Amino acid sequence: MPSNRKEMPPLWRVQELIKLSDRYPSGLEWVIDKACNKAGTQAGRMNKVTGFYMVCIDNTVYLAHRLVHFLRTEEDPLHLDIIHDPSNIDKDNRKNLIPTKRVNKAPRKRPMEKKLSSYSC
Repeated sequence: MPSNRKEMPPLWRVQELIKLSDRYPSGLEWVIDKACNKAGTQAGRMNKVTGFYMVCIDNTVYLAHRLVHFLRTEEDPLHLDIIHDPSNIDKDNRKNLIPTKRVNKAPRKRPMEKKLSSYSC
């Protein structure tokens, strides 16, 4: 799966838009009305392919569990893997999230791409 680790927006900006919530499985709710989202509603939608909640802040998509960790600790999780507890099969961000040091994996070898046509610019 491709990595979605990116630097978080400034903490003040995140706190201005969303807050931690025990009411929703994403673990987040909107603080203000933004686009089609109303204050007090769940921040984030589940990606049906990955099963992770995603939140769009200032036209950038972030994984909700990384935002939850950021709001809880006030530390950017850029260099951490935030893992759902193995018992948390629903990836519910209100439950235990486990921060671990990022392990740099060896780059995967990609198969050679086949040329689809001989057209060149």
